[in-house]
Amino acid sequence: MKTISFTTSQFVTIDYELASPVYRAVAAFLDVVFLVIYMALAGMFISANLFTTDFDAMQDRLSLMTVFLVRLPWLLYSPVIEWLTNGRSLGKLIMGIRVVKSNGETAGLREYFTRWIFRIVDIWVGGFGFLALLVAGTTEKRQRIGDIMADTVVIKVKDTMVYSLKDVLSIKNSDNHVPTYPNVIRFSDEDMLLIKNTILRVQRYPNQANKDFAIELADETARLIGLPETPQKRMEFLKTVLQDYVVLTR
Repeated sequence: MKTISFTTSQFVTIDYELASPVYRAVAAFLDVVFLVIYMALAGMFISANLFTTDFDAMQDRLSLMTVFLVRLPWLLYSPVIEWLTNGRSLGKLIMGIRVVKSNGETAGLREYFTRWIFRIVDIWVGGFGFLALLVAGTTEKRQRIGDIMADTVVIKVKDTMVYSLKDVLSIKNSDNHVPTYPNVIRFSDEDMLLIKNTILRVQRYPNQANKDFAIELADETARLIGLPETPQKRMEFLKTVLQDYVVLTR
């Protein structure tokens, strides 16, 4: 599993799993399926609106409707819908993946169109997608040529290990838990999500940067709840704070 780390404006490091070539290929296939369905519906709509006795008028109407309802959507589907949905085509949405800039920021119209232009090389010239799969499968950030030129990556956003508030509130064995730090009620749900995800990040990626952030978070948490010093077992302390918050606020 390959991952990429982004640092937020609050200097919090967040790890995302990079989408595998298989995920990307399935997403692209689903997009083609949706486009084929759309083209069939568009064709039916055009046929239903061509009844006229004026042959020239019918030809003009057919040409105009074909351009706007068939050709343009087929050509511009990928960059336009990804721009409108912050990097998710319908196929990517289903597969839980998203296009972002390599620094974690939301990609712009220029990046989406750059990726789209290089589809000619990645997909059509490169053996109907074989080149795209080959390059994405061998590069460090799983980028196809279009991604490299646009400085974008495709990440998984359906990470089963990322916790939500619902997960925090469903911590087991909290019914018999006696709170140790009653002052945790001063915190917010967002604070607890940060603590929970910090614990998770250290467990999954025990590198020094994540450990250092967990230490700083524990120290700041202890200060905010009025402790004279931070407990030596900082990870256990953070887990207790989280458990106390659930018991006292739910």
